[in-house]
Amino acid sequence: MFEEEVFWKDGFEGNARGGLIYRSFDLNEFIRIVEKEEEVVGIKFEGNNLELIVKNSKTYE
Repeated sequence: MFEEEVFWKDGFEGNARGGLIYRSFDLNEFIRIVEKEEEVVGIKFEGNNLELIVKNSKTYE
């Protein structure tokens, strides 16, 4: 799982600060459920949506 990972905005260079905390219990639980069947390899943010990107290890018809 993504324990203590930091995802940076593409192209960002410079100083940054932390301190804005959001408790994501539901997100953490959702990722755990997905990881029972799939390998999560990325996270995509778009607007108010978050997409989990999983390894393409299954054949879908």
